[in-house]
Amino acid sequence: MVYFIIVIILLSIWDIRELKRLDKGKKDIFVYIIFMVAAAMLGIFYFSNPERDSFSEILLSLIGQEG
Repeated sequence: MVYFIIVIILLSIWDIRELKRLDKGKKDIFVYIIFMVAAAMLGIFYFSNPERDSFSEILLSLIGQEG
């Protein structure tokens, strides 16, 4: 789990530097950070217990559909 978080942080730093070098706006960097945080949270959700129901199964059960 620690290695996963370190990789996410290192990739984020590298990508944000590239976005700044390419002179992208702050809006693009903000959107990138939002997506990276969402990807990190889903990764942590999965790696913490891979035997539980998947995120998509949980969402389907909330709307009354069985997957």
